Amino acid sequence: MTFLSFCKRLICLGAIFLALWVLTPPTPTQSAEKRINWERMDVTIQIFEDGTFAVEEVMQIRFEGGPFTYGFRQIPTDRLAYIDNIQVLDESGPYQLGTEAADRHFVVDEGPGAVGITWFFPEVQDTTRTFRLRYQVHGGLRIYERGDQLWWKAIFPDRDSAIAEATVTVMAPAKIILSRAYYVQAEIEQVDDRTVRFRVLEPVPPQVPFEVRVQWPHGAVTAPPPDWQLAEEALLIREQQLEQQEAIVRLVIILGSIVFVLVGFLVLLLIWYFFRRDEGGMSVTYLAEPPSDLPPALAGQLLDVIFKPRHTLATILDLANRGVLTIEELPKRKHKPGDVRYRLVAGFPKRLAKFERLTLRGFMGRSQEKTLSDVKTRFYKHIRRIGDAQEEALVKMGFFTKPPSQIITYFTWVGNALWVAGVLVIVLTFADVFKRWGVRTQSIMLWPAFSLFFLGLGVHASKRYVVPRSASGRAESARWRAFRRYLLELKKMKDVPPAQEILANYLPYAVAFGVEKAFLSAWSRGPGADWMPEWYLPWDGEMSADEEAVSVGHGASGEHISSRGLSHASRYLAASLEEMSKGLAETLTLASGGSAVGGIGGDSGFSGGGDDAGSTLAMSGMFSRN
Repeated sequence: MTFLSFCKRLICLGAIFLALWVLTPPTPTQSAEKRINWERMDVTIQIFEDGTFAVEEVMQIRFEGGPFTYGFRQIPTDRLAYIDNIQVLDESGPYQLGTEAADRHFVVDEGPGAVGITWFFPEVQDTTRTFRLRYQVHGGLRIYERGDQLWWKAIFPDRDSAIAEATVTVMAPAKIILSRAYYVQAEIEQVDDRTVRFRVLEPVPPQVPFEVRVQWPHGAVTAPPPDWQLAEEALLIREQQLEQQEAIVRLVIILGSIVFVLVGFLVLLLIWYFFRRDEGGMSVTYLAEPPSDLPPALAGQLLDVIFKPRHTLATILDLANRGVLTIEELPKRKHKPGDVRYRLVAGFPKRLAKFERLTLRGFMGRSQEKTLSDVKTRFYKHIRRIGDAQEEALVKMGFFTKPPSQIITYFTWVGNALWVAGVLVIVLTFADVFKRWGVRTQSIMLWPAFSLFFLGLGVHASKRYVVPRSASGRAESARWRAFRRYLLELKKMKDVPPAQEILANYLPYAVAFGVEKAFLSAWSRGPGADWMPEWYLPWDGEMSADEEAVSVGHGASGEHISSRGLSHASRYLAASLEEMSKGLAETLTLASGGSAVGGIGGDSGFSGGGDDAGSTLAMSGMFSRN
């Protein structure tokens, strides 16, 4: 085959393929794009005296591309009884009612909630057609005593393109007294007393209806209110009743939540008033001496209700004051904290109260002497038993009807239960449970939730203050509170008792009450401020290497401070008390994790002279008059 013959064959094949491509009809993707433009729609509504009304919809449509073979209209029936007398027309005349698709026929499909009308016509494309749809509506008017009304979506929303121009003309059976248009701005023209025309001022967007409302005096039509209207009115009445009921429920919930909190706090107040308020000493400003022989630790817990570290320190000081042990300050070395040594004077005494025996055994173990650093590592094991023993002693004395820790535990459970209930209310609110129970505005349930939280917080905050005392306990508490007031305000008084009497008898009580700072401040300015208790052996100054060598074995005798003088040494007692208080606070932290457990309180150190102020004692120099 020559090159020339090959080229001829190639040209022939190309010509055949070109001819086939030209003669092949275009596929649907090659045809022109199909689109419908609603150029105009005019609706006329004629209302009759029997309550029916006739509707004519004239639709002028521009078909672009094609082909198009049918039209469709769906009329909602939720606010009417039924539709009949359906007709479809175009420029060539009426269509015939049929049951299947055929040119110039229409099919009616009466489905639930709507009537569908589909009409079929010969294929059209790139042309403008006008269709007329006529039908009669039964039970579509609203019948009211104040006036009968027509509400009608004359321009239906189920369209894919906007309608450029539209008018709606309504002919009423009587004089029109009201006319309104909705969804699209329109010009309303009163043609005569019974005719009104609506003209849209802008294209009606797709998926947007154009609704008209026309009203005339009641009685112009003879039809009764339709069933759907009665159902709507009944539903509206029900909604109004539900709103009124919900308003009442909201008010009850809000007031109930407030009353619940007020009643809860009132109960707490009544418990305090009848079972905790001091009696028998309210008229006494102060007492200048202890009202009874109650040990300092028990007097402190009687006022504080819960066990605190300072009660233990008060017991140690009381035992030292009674000659059971001595407290010796050990030499302070550079860059090392000071320490304190506790030493039994004559062995472990036999006649001690249970809480005193537990306290002393917790401090000393089975040794004759212990340092504070030794105590801090093991004393926490005895904290709870000491607190329970002090509670047991107060209950046996009749000052408490039940152990305070037990009552506090009850109140703790009540407070926690209130918090859990508040959380449960919030969970049920977000789970829409209350909505299913009829509470439509669920946010109102936050009121009881917050009231439960608030009352639970009040119970936790007040549980220490509502532990009931017996009548004798309230009277005894009032007298000890008067004595505490005396120790607290001692510096304001002119006549201060001798220093020996104050320190020997009152210091343990001042420590137990947490007013030792004010007490020692007043004592340091009184007569005999340089006096030191016999059971306290301070160390004055830092040791040199030589002093440390010769001081061994002399600490207990007190000879190591004789050259300094009592006035110079006494100022270290307060600092030693501070170290002991800090050590006990550390052991309490180990025992309770830093918080109150049962009847044990978590105060750290001494208070600053007020009611449980909680500030650490810092009183170096309180015993000096310099």
